[in-house]
Amino acid sequence: MKTSILFMLMLISSLGFAQSNSSLSGHLKYKDGLTAKDITVSLIRFSDSVLVQRLNVLEDGYYLFKDLKPGTYVIVFTSLGIREVKRGPIPLKNESLVLDTILLNRSIQQLQEVSIKSTQPLIQRSIDKTILNVEHTSLAIGNTALDLLNRAPGLTVLNDGTIQLNGKQGVTVMLDGKLTYLSSSQLTSLLRNTNSSQIKSIEIMTHPPVKYDASGSAGLINIILKKNKELGSNGTITADGAVGKYIKANTGFSINQRSKKLNVYGNYNYADNKRYGILNLDRAANMLGNLSNIVQQSNSTTTNHNHTYKAGLDYNFDKNNTVGLVVAGYTNDQDEIINNKSFINHSVTQPSQIIALNKGKNSYSNIAYNLNYKSLIDTLGQQIDIDLALLNYNNAEQVIYENNFFDENGNPGMKAAIFRNISPTDLKIKALTINYTLPLSKTSTVDIGLKSSLVKTDNDFLVENKEGNSWLKDFEQSNRFRYKELINAAYLNLNKDLPGFNMQLGVRAEHTSTKGNSITMAEVVKREYLDLFPVITFSKKINKDNTVSLTANSRIDRPNYGTLNPFIYYLDLYTYKRGNPDLKPQYTNSLSFNYILRQKYGLQVAYSHTKDVITDIIKPDTVRKALFTSPENLARQNSISLSLSIPLTIASFWTMYNDLSAYHVNFYSNNILGTTYNSNQNAMNFKSYSTFSLSKNFSFDLSYCYQSRQLFGTSYLKSFSFVDAGTSYKFFGNRLNAKLSVKDIFNKKTQIIYSNLPGLNYTMYDKPETRIIVLGLSYSFGGKEVRQPRRRSTGIEEEKSRIGGIR
Repeated sequence: MKTSILFMLMLISSLGFAQSNSSLSGHLKYKDGLTAKDITVSLIRFSDSVLVQRLNVLEDGYYLFKDLKPGTYVIVFTSLGIREVKRGPIPLKNESLVLDTILLNRSIQQLQEVSIKSTQPLIQRSIDKTILNVEHTSLAIGNTALDLLNRAPGLTVLNDGTIQLNGKQGVTVMLDGKLTYLSSSQLTSLLRNTNSSQIKSIEIMTHPPVKYDASGSAGLINIILKKNKELGSNGTITADGAVGKYIKANTGFSINQRSKKLNVYGNYNYADNKRYGILNLDRAANMLGNLSNIVQQSNSTTTNHNHTYKAGLDYNFDKNNTVGLVVAGYTNDQDEIINNKSFINHSVTQPSQIIALNKGKNSYSNIAYNLNYKSLIDTLGQQIDIDLALLNYNNAEQVIYENNFFDENGNPGMKAAIFRNISPTDLKIKALTINYTLPLSKTSTVDIGLKSSLVKTDNDFLVENKEGNSWLKDFEQSNRFRYKELINAAYLNLNKDLPGFNMQLGVRAEHTSTKGNSITMAEVVKREYLDLFPVITFSKKINKDNTVSLTANSRIDRPNYGTLNPFIYYLDLYTYKRGNPDLKPQYTNSLSFNYILRQKYGLQVAYSHTKDVITDIIKPDTVRKALFTSPENLARQNSISLSLSIPLTIASFWTMYNDLSAYHVNFYSNNILGTTYNSNQNAMNFKSYSTFSLSKNFSFDLSYCYQSRQLFGTSYLKSFSFVDAGTSYKFFGNRLNAKLSVKDIFNKKTQIIYSNLPGLNYTMYDKPETRIIVLGLSYSFGGKEVRQPRRRSTGIEEEKSRIGGIR
């Protein structure tokens, strides 16, 4: 840590300060003749939207940007009394350019003479990210955050909640700059119950900058919530009703109140979601020379009652210093009933049929506290951000397994086997993050940051067998596991404009210290390692329509906390999963070329190499005559991908967005189940979304998604597709929006996974409830002049994403 800080300070001191004599200036006035004061003016570089300078106008309404580099800029005017106003693009040569006096309205109407009027495209491409714009589109009503991820370019969301980006797993998900601290299944539940009317946009970054944690080899997804910018008080009420096999409901509200010094805000959402699913398994494995075959047919009914809430305030000491406090939480009560029938053919000593009834009850909650301070030190862009974050996470799960045995004629066999899992989990995270931005000149900026995070988990996994009316502890299967992880990180990033192109050089150092303690098994695993993660980007704006870039970076995926726990978790009598305390992180090096045409057409060609790939391996248990999954490190994975984004305007009322991701994946290991594994797969993902604006208030949308067969480590996922459609109408001056939609119209979203390992054949048929009719309503009330709270991260984004193995 000390070495990293010293290195950054030495680098800063070695960088020179360049000067330029170009300048931009002008005056602001209100149309009633009074001088416009208390207005902030920001100068934005047009090529990449980077903030160059920010200042406040003088008493006479005068503003001046000095020592500028020739280029193209946009000026943004913001104040508590007006909406955000933009002027530009403004070309600047080696000159002192004086702009015409700008006349401002005191009303909330946008200024036609200075604003840049344009229709925001559904999908935007830039050098460092892809943006799916949701606000003010038909996607904003009657959908969930999970639906939107399925629409986003390059993303595939599987039925179990696994998210892929261009065919790769290892995606970090953030909500408004903050991770959810939930496992994969719990994150899926949260996203399924987050209303799309609350979402502004979704950012997708395949090569995040070094200010973010290095975790997430496939990339980063940031779901940004809506941010109003005007004065006053306002709020939004949302309500969705849905019908599939069962009725579902989702309702919530958000409210905001701002004065000159204080901004108070909050939101709440409740969801009642009852879902049905079918899961069938057909598997055959070689058990000590004998073929064992089990065919399982099961259906499940899962009911979730979700509460999400957030409350916060921002206090402005002055125009440059702000402190904020946020309290956010999520609770879920889940009841699940699984009816399972198994047909067995592996030994005359085993029953031929098992009829099982599994009843699960799961309650989990988290509450996060964030204290944030931001200071704009000067008008040149120097600033510092400090975040202190605390998280408490609790999970209590109990599942009862009741297995009844029958012979081949359906007659009762051996005594019923009844057991239960009780698995309480406590997790605490503390993190401190400091980010500092220092403009060295008008052509170069340095970003420096430090972060320290401490994670502690405690899982007491209890298995009990029912004997008569008593529950007896199974000491062989029960286990208590504690885990502690300390990560200290530092980063340095230099952004430099050179003749003809822009360069970003960054490096992030992360020192990791872990201790896993299986108390029951008396096993302790300690690890300590230091990693450097560089990010290098060269970009060139050839002209106003063409931009190219080349990026190289390194990232890491650490094991989820729960996957390091060596306990056995039963899914049914012949299926279980087991943790792996010896699991190592996986490391990915990648290279990407990007081409952007007219800021809307996109092409990306990327290559990545991952070593020690973390993959769930399905293995036979010859003692229990069962199959189990356990995460292991494969030797390597190579991936080559090509992504295209092609928006089309078919007619004045018809706009189409097409996104294609094609990729080749290779998995290799020199020892899986005693043999070499080397498998290749070409795959593609295609999405098309059309909007038909039939009138000012009435529109129709249609979307199609196709995923070809793809390789998952040692398994294949068969191809699948689905079609969604919806129609929306706006009432009462756009205050009330209504949308009627049908998801998966043809009920085709079925996922079939089968083995690619010799001697181990299995096929899994997974068909959840996907054809759903939704009526969504969103109503905005109050004034439309309130400036929404600042968006900020909590400093524990990466730690949140790795609770994935904890149930």
